Amino acid sequence: MANEDEESPVERDEGNPHERDVTLAQEKDEEEKSEEEREAEEEAEARQEEARERAKEEADERDIDEGSTVREDEAREQENPDNHRDEEPFQS
Repeated sequence: MANEDEESPVERDEGNPHERDVTLAQEKDEEEKSEEEREAEEEAEARQEEARERAKEEADERDIDEGSTVREDEAREQENPDNHRDEEPFQS
């Protein structure tokens, strides 16, 4: 059984305002740290999302550029299908 002379932690805090203030300050620090950590995580996630979006946009632009090149080549071939005749004959 517990010794009746010992105070419970709650009674000890109530009896000593300094300990109560220290405990409250520690809890506040922990809340601020967790808030800062959460904000840092959110910022990191936002940066990662921006990087993913940039990579997707760049990939889309490359696809568009490649498609444009193919269409230009096809259009050139339709305009002058005998274009390969302008080249020197292949000699082995």
